[in-house]
Amino acid sequence: MLNKRAKAHSLLFMFMFLLILKFSLSQGDELELLLSFKSSVNDPSRFLSNWNFSTPLCLWHGISCNDFSRVKVIELTEKNISGIISPSIFHLSDIEIINLSTNQFSGKIPNDLVSPVLLRHLNLSNNYLTGGVPNCSISLEILDLGNNLFSGKIPPQIGVCSNLKELHLGANNLVGRIPSSISNISSLEILTLACNKLIGQIPHALSKMKSLKWIFFGHNNLSGEIPRELFNLVSLNHLDLVDNNLSGQIPSSLGNLTNLQYLFLYENKLTGLLPRSIFGLKKLVELDLSYNHLSGEIPELIIELKSLEILHLSSNNFIGKIPNALAFLPRLQLVRLSLNSLTGEIPSVICNISSIEVLNLADNNLSGTITPCLGNFSISLSILDLQRNSFHGTILETFREDCGLRNINFNGNKLEGSLPRSLANCRNLEMMDIGDNKMNGTFPYWLDTLPELQVLVLRSNKLHGVLRSSKIIHPFPKLRILDLANNDFTGPLPKGIIKSMKAMMNLSEQQSSLQYMHGRYYYYHVNLTVKGFYSEFPEISKTLTSMDLSNNNFYGEIPSLIGKLSSLRGLDLSHNSLSGQIPTSLGNLTSLEWLDLSSNKLTGQIPNELTDMTFLAFLNVSHNRLTGPIPQGKQFSTLENGSYEGNLALCGFPLSKACNNDGRKQPSPSFLKEADDSESKISFGWKIVLMGYGCGLIFGAVVGYLTFRNGEPKWFVALYRVKYH
Repeated sequence: MLNKRAKAHSLLFMFMFLLILKFSLSQGDELELLLSFKSSVNDPSRFLSNWNFSTPLCLWHGISCNDFSRVKVIELTEKNISGIISPSIFHLSDIEIINLSTNQFSGKIPNDLVSPVLLRHLNLSNNYLTGGVPNCSISLEILDLGNNLFSGKIPPQIGVCSNLKELHLGANNLVGRIPSSISNISSLEILTLACNKLIGQIPHALSKMKSLKWIFFGHNNLSGEIPRELFNLVSLNHLDLVDNNLSGQIPSSLGNLTNLQYLFLYENKLTGLLPRSIFGLKKLVELDLSYNHLSGEIPELIIELKSLEILHLSSNNFIGKIPNALAFLPRLQLVRLSLNSLTGEIPSVICNISSIEVLNLADNNLSGTITPCLGNFSISLSILDLQRNSFHGTILETFREDCGLRNINFNGNKLEGSLPRSLANCRNLEMMDIGDNKMNGTFPYWLDTLPELQVLVLRSNKLHGVLRSSKIIHPFPKLRILDLANNDFTGPLPKGIIKSMKAMMNLSEQQSSLQYMHGRYYYYHVNLTVKGFYSEFPEISKTLTSMDLSNNNFYGEIPSLIGKLSSLRGLDLSHNSLSGQIPTSLGNLTSLEWLDLSSNKLTGQIPNELTDMTFLAFLNVSHNRLTGPIPQGKQFSTLENGSYEGNLALCGFPLSKACNNDGRKQPSPSFLKEADDSESKISFGWKIVLMGYGCGLIFGAVVGYLTFRNGEPKWFVALYRVKYH
């Protein structure tokens, strides 16, 4: 009995020993595999510093283990790690999750990811990985290879990944067609192929993927019509086919997608009317059909979309009036109907939309007056863009104290009268463009109290008077784009305003030129005269600074303190009556790219200090009264004759007139001869005049003596009496 018991204990001991030995060996193998991975990467932040023999494996940074102390999860997202991904990590037998996203890994990954039979989640997105899309393990549920440099075609074997729920291959360099075999992944819920170079039609076979909730195929070169069968995917929540070459009409079967919340079909070649079935999508939150060729009227049926928050129908061929039904969509936050052919007035009921943030009706044929309530109907309204329509009348005093507007653009209408002072209530205003209207009155100096105003455009109106500021200490604290061109302003250039423009003096150098002014779904844009051409800026960089006071009646000298505006990129003072010399302080504007002082009355020489403006690409000082040599070197060597024409006393390159050694213009021999001839003629002429004057004087004296000696002449006495009595 004791022998049997001892034997049992021995067997149990041996089993435990073998189990421990197996565990020790397997954990040792895992340690070696992970250290092999570590040796192939660069880790500047030393996140992997405790990956060593002295630290228990399950305590290593980014490592999680299962109940048997086997590596289950590798989580190294956003750790600034670079290098090659060693295939060793794909040989961890119990690994379930590998997340190496948002690092700087490069090179190829193993083509065969079948080895880890338990791997469910693989995320290698946001790196610099290359090569083809690898085959995947049948166990995978999430495969994210997005935002890398993968190339080639999507392999047909992708259909073997039958357990996938999410497949992300977007933002790579994939080419070819979408393989129909992808429809074999019946469990797939999210499919992202956007931002590649895929071509061909959308496979009809996708209609078999009944679990699909999200489709992202945007920003490719897909063509043909949208398959009607696609709209049988009744679980679909998000459909994004933007920026392709899709054509034809929007299928009426779209109405089958009763769970659809987001529909993005913009930037295609879709035609026809809006299908009535689209207004049956009761759950629709965002609808963007902009930049197509859709036509007809926007029907009042839009009132059915009670959940709608975002409506983008810009750049189509819609006609008719703005539907009153928009006023009865309680959640509507953004309306963009610009670049169509809409007519009529803005319906006053639109002011019932208390939740609206952006209202963009630009570039239509709308008319009438601007509805007074637009200034006070919604404290949420931040963008109001009515530019390039045919609105007339005045802008009324309706901007209330809690005005939330950040951008007002009424450019290119027929508005008149003075700007309402209630605009000063819009304390968040960043941009105001009232250019190209018929506004009159004086400069709205009270706008200088607005703490956030960065862009002010009042060009091409009938504004007049002297520019002055209010008596606050720091007027226009953030103004960096000022355009008052083509008005009737007069007086000297406004020193009080210029010396206070802090944003033009010390714009933060840390501000990236790739940052732009924008609102929600809306980028600020403006038209400015740049380098002699009226140009559109579809986006306004946060580093763009310019001042345009051209085509007015300003007079006097250019104030030297304008040289303190060191952040200026553009300065245009042309077509005024400015006099005096060009201040040497302009040479301090080292960021200046264009300078136009043409058609004034400037005198003296062009300062050599202007050669310090090393970014200067455009200079125009033509039609002034400038003299002496043109500065040489640096940017001035790139300028042409047209920059200086109309200044007869200028000399030096690029003009054909040479200068003396002392810098004065060297006259030509013919010019000297003409001058000598002219001087001789003048001298001779004066001799004749003097001779005649002398003879006449003597003759007059003799006649006068003889006349008065014989008594006063009657004609003299009569003339004297008439004149003095």
